[in-house]
Amino acid sequence: MNNKTRIGIKTGIITLIIIVNLLYVSSANIGVSPANVYFKDVLRGGYAERIVTITVDSEEPIKISLEPRGEIVDWVSFEEKEFEVSRNKPYYLKIILQPPVDIPNGNYTGFLRVTTSSKNKGVEGQATGVINAALDLYLEVKITDVEFSSCRAWDFQVESVEKGDDILFKVKVLNEGNVRLYPTIKIDMWDQERTELVKQVEFSEDMIIPTTEKELNIKVESSDMNLGQYWAEITSIECYAAQTLTFDILEEGALKAQGNLLRISSPTWIKVDDTTIIEALFENTGEKNVNARFKGEITLGSRVIQILESELSSVSIGEIETFKFYFTPRKEGKYIVTGMVFYDGKRTFEKSTVINVEKKGFDIGIIRTILIYLILLIVIAYLAYKIKKEKRRNNLRWKR
Repeated sequence: MNNKTRIGIKTGIITLIIIVNLLYVSSANIGVSPANVYFKDVLRGGYAERIVTITVDSEEPIKISLEPRGEIVDWVSFEEKEFEVSRNKPYYLKIILQPPVDIPNGNYTGFLRVTTSSKNKGVEGQATGVINAALDLYLEVKITDVEFSSCRAWDFQVESVEKGDDILFKVKVLNEGNVRLYPTIKIDMWDQERTELVKQVEFSEDMIIPTTEKELNIKVESSDMNLGQYWAEITSIECYAAQTLTFDILEEGALKAQGNLLRISSPTWIKVDDTTIIEALFENTGEKNVNARFKGEITLGSRVIQILESELSSVSIGEIETFKFYFTPRKEGKYIVTGMVFYDGKRTFEKSTVINVEKKGFDIGIIRTILIYLILLIVIAYLAYKIKKEKRRNNLRWKR
């Protein structure tokens, strides 16, 4: 092998290494927490769910796909099988387990393969590269035919109200059993001296499926109660939990209703026929719970393209309500989203945002990746040609 051939092959190998590194320079690390998920004492034909957190170390969105495997593959489902994750936006995956009614008791195993795919999709002008990192989340299930009920109640709440408004009691309940739960909440309301029982209510209308948590909201009329301070003993019967709270019945107008439309947000740039989400964030900054509704519109020039109107939503003191809408533009152009929130006979200042819609075209990241692969193929072909040519020369020398 002469020096010229050696230099050519060496150059080709170096080029090949550079291209391979370029392909994987943008790879992202993926993490799943917890690393193992155990479903204990799941009833045959029952229901259970767990939440795991999926993270990546990339600033750009990474597409994630899910594939269950093993003995439990037919029992596992998800709200989404494909989604995007970035460093600042982890994904909270709900793993839903629904075993069949005729499955024998015992322990079953499987795993969930979490796979990343190309991060250059839809990210124009960014580093290209194909990523196929995979991580397996171990799943174990214990199936039983023994029913049991267990729960936990916490975060008991009540707020003062104006006379005539409903008193809103809140309590969070977690169903730790393997059967459906209809938790009974008992509320005893006493006068200021706690000597006279003024009102007693019992609530058991909400159903909570196994392994899930729910906030119960109990509304009690106040029109038949006098002004002043009251004490409430709130008891969760099945969960063996109770707490005593105090609240006031106030004169009408004593509490101020106030709220702010914080912003209307959406992607700044999208393409024709892509569906995007529009979010309007409303904060209740007042002293009472309010019923709020967002009303707005999307315009293109002087034309109204879409009317936005939400359902009436109850917003507690200090809470932020997110009104969500979906929009699919059919034409390119500059779309303006405007709107305001109506609450308790009042309205917020109007807010707006802009959505720029452009025609669909080739993704520059995909084009770059294709070009890199073409160069890679040319380099491989060149190396193969050089090696083959050198072998022929050597064979001719031996024959001579």
